[in-house]
Amino acid sequence: MGTGAQMTAVPPVSVIPTVTLVEDEALFRDLLCHALERTGQLRVVGSYGSAQEALAGEGMREADVVLLDIDLGGEDGISLGRQLRARHPALGIVLLSNHAHLAFVRELIAADMTGWAYLLKKSVRDVQTILRAIEGVRAGQVVLDPQLAQGEPGGGRFPQLTARQTELWSLITQGYSNTAIAGRLGLSSKWIENAVGSLYAVLELDTRDPQLNVRVSAALLYAREAGGAHLTVLDDLRE
Repeated sequence: MGTGAQMTAVPPVSVIPTVTLVEDEALFRDLLCHALERTGQLRVVGSYGSAQEALAGEGMREADVVLLDIDLGGEDGISLGRQLRARHPALGIVLLSNHAHLAFVRELIAADMTGWAYLLKKSVRDVQTILRAIEGVRAGQVVLDPQLAQGEPGGGRFPQLTARQTELWSLITQGYSNTAIAGRLGLSSKWIENAVGSLYAVLELDTRDPQLNVRVSAALLYAREAGGAHLTVLDDLRE
């Protein structure tokens, strides 16, 4: 598969994101709900303990984003995410997992990868990471957990990457905007803009293509290149 990610129309979204939770552990679900609502930056419109409840829940119709446990007490959270996306094409999906390894079927990679994030549950302690993931998927981006974005993807197809370029690539994959990267690294926005442009050139991403979402393409490419260390992506799943 190529690294291009075609732009899809993103409908207007509300000023305050609306979020639903699907988590079979009631205590964890309640703690997450309260932690998110305390930020004042979003509104939780639904909270469900199973796939059946989520599929039948009225709150899903109001949601911009769903936070979805991958292992719902034996049920497949990824399958549920695909069903919800089919019903609500603009729905952003944030997958939560206890493990740092995840296999995506080919259909998710080829046709349904925009507007998703994959976080480890331990990142729930960092509410800003979750908020960044929520905003990223609302904008059609791809966001990986910080721990999953700490691999060394440049040693494969891109050995010419500098340490700074690898760091920028990691931060883009974690959902940081250029402005946020500049603030985090203490560098000027103009410097970051130029450095990110140089990174895209090394990654052979054509920023002149109006149909290409380069940040999505960069994040997908990072996931594939770092797969050996942190993320398992299956390109070819046989029946």
